[in-house]
Amino acid sequence: MYSLEIENLTVAFERFTMNATVNIRKGCITGLIGRNGAGKSTLIKTIMRQQDASAGHILYDGKPFKGNEVEILNKIACVFDVPHFNVAAKPKRLFKLYKSIYPQFDAELYEKLMQKFQLPSDIRVNKFSFGMQRKYCLILALCQRPEILVLDEPTSGVDPYDRGNVVELIQEFMMDENHTVLFSTHITEDLDKIADYIVIMQDGKITLDEEKETICENYRLVQCAELTEELKNQALGVQKSMFGYTFLTKNKDICGDGLQVKVPTVEELFIHTLGENMQSDPFEDL
Repeated sequence: MYSLEIENLTVAFERFTMNATVNIRKGCITGLIGRNGAGKSTLIKTIMRQQDASAGHILYDGKPFKGNEVEILNKIACVFDVPHFNVAAKPKRLFKLYKSIYPQFDAELYEKLMQKFQLPSDIRVNKFSFGMQRKYCLILALCQRPEILVLDEPTSGVDPYDRGNVVELIQEFMMDENHTVLFSTHITEDLDKIADYIVIMQDGKITLDEEKETICENYRLVQCAELTEELKNQALGVQKSMFGYTFLTKNKDICGDGLQVKVPTVEELFIHTLGENMQSDPFEDL
């Protein structure tokens, strides 16, 4: 069952076109990763009706947006890459505003989280540090009591201690099996901890959509000093450094003298998958 069904969603700019098809599974955390400019924020803005699409459609819990606007907007909340409210306002003013707009806004949770992250209510948000602003945006989103939570770089600029708290809040949100998270981030360490599915986006298209454990277990990351012809025939996304070579392989039984083999992290999978996709001949310069 899917919380978001995205089919042939097309957004065209002068030098970039996004065309995405992907289903976001209910009850799961889906990590969305890709290089800067891959189209992640465009996809999120289109999901949240902040960007018009020229083609394609989105279903929210099986329903189109048209005709179900109020229900859907009360069911979905987003932390955008930049605040989508007046940052010159103070939190105590924004609290009143959000409480008046969202009938399910949880005032008790709001106060609890403001204290947890030690955020002041009487200082304008634009005086907050970038990390404080990210935490405040997450608080506002969670207190809407949504079923679908869409996050665009929610832990960017957040210090390691509070990043752990943010990840913990997302895990608490997911204790309800009807909840769903779409989590776009460059900090793939967070996805190693909590993601159920990984979606990779490149040049405006979805290039991979798989269960995290499955894709990691299907590959092995190999480090070696020399790249023999036999290894080349098994290698994907070769990366060369002063210490030798690293690459992915689908041969889970690979072994040999001088080889270091392990299950890849999400970051390693992303780096090497992207490297493979970007090179027509990954051995051209080797």
